[in-house]
Amino acid sequence: MAPMDAFERTADPGGPPRTAAYLRAYPADPSGMECRRWALADLAAAAGLPEPQLFVDNGHRVTDGLPALDALLRAVAEGWISAVLVPGLYVFGLREEEVAAALRHLDRHGCRLLQLPPRRALSRAPRVAEAA
Repeated sequence: MAPMDAFERTADPGGPPRTAAYLRAYPADPSGMECRRWALADLAAAAGLPEPQLFVDNGHRVTDGLPALDALLRAVAEGWISAVLVPGLYVFGLREEEVAAALRHLDRHGCRLLQLPPRRALSRAPRVAEAA
């Protein structure tokens, strides 16, 4: 996955779907970002989507501005991104209004949103018994 600064607008916006992954953590969490990055790449592959373009606001508070999210939302509005993958809706903000605004923007531009299942759903998954 290429980082946000490598985002190139060379493809036709009406062409094949372009996929983005958006990650945010405060305080910064480099190792957690890497794990989530790979999980989102796996989610894209499972959904039959191309490898996602990575947008990251690691260590950014919502109140200080989220430059990668702003760039992602602009790319969606311009038709460059048609699917966004996130680890959870919390990446858009901690308040319902912030999350709702991001979701309205994606919906208004016909952008598909996929998120990782919550950890509690994963913890309920059937486990394979270990051989004795």
